[in-house]
Amino acid sequence: MFGFKKKEQKPLWIMAKDVMDLILSDYETDMSFTLIEFHYQGGAYLLGSCIIPPDAEERKENISFVFQDQAYQTFEEFQENACIGGIKIYELEEPVEIVRAGIVGNDTMLKTPWGDTRLAKKALR
Repeated sequence: MFGFKKKEQKPLWIMAKDVMDLILSDYETDMSFTLIEFHYQGGAYLLGSCIIPPDAEERKENISFVFQDQAYQTFEEFQENACIGGIKIYELEEPVEIVRAGIVGNDTMLKTPWGDTRLAKKALR
């Protein structure tokens, strides 16, 4: 009779180019974007940037860019090599579905560094 209804999580659809723009914007201000998990055409992917080593100071020279299990030292290298089916992430024509954001140590952070609004502002639906 009484109970709490589990909050339904609505999907967040966004163009991959917008995600790449956010990652670059953060990098230009010496911040890492953290990580997102997204779905695209039936596949699950991990994308973002992080500090390596994890206990290092957050500044440009310590930020690495991540796609799946690969890490890249420069944004240009990341942008050129982050591909799905031979198509670069920033050139994908269909939106991606964000599943988790702000992933650190395999756990989703309760509050993301961008206050859960930066991705949502770019959402398509």
